[in-house]
Amino acid sequence: MMNSKKRKRTGFLLILPLLILFLGLTIYPLIYMIYMSFHQYSLASWEEPRFIGWENYREILRDRTASSSVSFTLFLLFTAVPLEILLGIGIAFLIRDVWGERALRSSLIIPMTIPPVVAGIAWKMLYNYEFGPINYFLSLFGLPKVSWLGSQFFARLGVLLIDVWQWTPFIFLVIYAGLQSIPRDVVEASLVDGASGWSAMRYIELPLLRPLIWVTLIIRVIDVLKLFDIVYMVTFGGPGSATHSYSFYIYKVGISFGWDVGYASALSVILLLVVTVLTNLLIRFLRLSETLGL
Repeated sequence: MMNSKKRKRTGFLLILPLLILFLGLTIYPLIYMIYMSFHQYSLASWEEPRFIGWENYREILRDRTASSSVSFTLFLLFTAVPLEILLGIGIAFLIRDVWGERALRSSLIIPMTIPPVVAGIAWKMLYNYEFGPINYFLSLFGLPKVSWLGSQFFARLGVLLIDVWQWTPFIFLVIYAGLQSIPRDVVEASLVDGASGWSAMRYIELPLLRPLIWVTLIIRVIDVLKLFDIVYMVTFGGPGSATHSYSFYIYKVGISFGWDVGYASALSVILLLVVTVLTNLLIRFLRLSETLGL
């Protein structure tokens, strides 16, 4: 009995430094952020934080730039994520068992391995109006140059293309790994019984891959909601506020221009609540709790 208590005490002492670090780097900033969201405080001022209640949250409802950032984030959520999932699944099935499969697999995951900052710089050069390779390629076919970063429509489309290019490999990699784990004899038995390749994929392989698909969906939804780096490097939210993602707007309010810590904290709390609620709703709706034992 004493040995058991001693082991528990020793185990607690061993994890205590990590626990203190977790509380210091996660819990305390979270509580402080919520606290500051009810105060008016600017880093550009020497004034102490002033309690203003729910005013910061009311301001969000009146803020047109905040509305624009929500609109752009939802645009990516409902276009980029479905495209990435469909392309990732399609590519995983297409390159399976083809000649040069290993080389194709290695080349397809390259975009995912490139740091977002480097990818952003490269794509900004590709989108250059005068000297960009994309506009040069269009000119070869007699098509007019496109102002990729000067037009609201094309700037949004440009960010969408970058996100799909960079994160479709992630979906592909997860689905491809899942395909490798499916017993081949199950699929071959269905083919022997007269099922077509399409039927085997639809009724056997895709249902077995469904938990992986849902997990990647949740991960990508969270990633899109906090998208920042590509917007910062390629468009810096422009033209105007056309490509302000919600996370980028928090950065502009709290650090880049406004230095308004209170308002930025309120925006951050809203983002945290949306991510938390949406993730839990997806897990419940997709019944992942049963599959993953949550």
